[in-house]
Amino acid sequence: MKKAAIIVAIVGLLGLGAFAYLGGFEAIPIESKSLGEFKLYGLTYRGTPQDEGLKKTFEQVESLKEANPEAVMHTIYYVEPAGKLDTMKVFVGLDRLDDQLGKDWEEKTIQAAQALVADLKVNKLVMPRPETVKDELRGFAADNGWELQGLFIDRLLTEDHVQVIAPLRKAD
Repeated sequence: MKKAAIIVAIVGLLGLGAFAYLGGFEAIPIESKSLGEFKLYGLTYRGTPQDEGLKKTFEQVESLKEANPEAVMHTIYYVEPAGKLDTMKVFVGLDRLDDQLGKDWEEKTIQAAQALVADLKVNKLVMPRPETVKDELRGFAADNGWELQGLFIDRLLTEDHVQVIAPLRKAD
């Protein structure tokens, strides 16, 4: 019994050490930045997370990214699914485009003088949940007397570096 408790304690400590090493205990850094007019070019997917259409949407945008190597992929989840069979709505796009848009491609323009940006540089295994990041952004905005537009744009820089951009409403 003693050996089992010691083994469980060692495994637990190793797990906590790995979690810390990968950045799991890092605070979410948030700052205010000028945004202005922000354009994205891409596709909107409506359906379930397990549908082949979601994968195809990402593949189409990724193939266009290969033709535009300086472009950065962005996602905007308008409706996030709670489960595998729930309907979702996500826009997947690029911030720059050298070629013409395809037939079904959209151009999205986001207007905001300022935005809050959460800069997450942690391993994808310990990346905070999207709702956790949104709550942090909402709290930061409230603490500073700002109001968010309600739009959260994920800027996918690398596998382990994501920025979540939350445009602020214009002050009255």
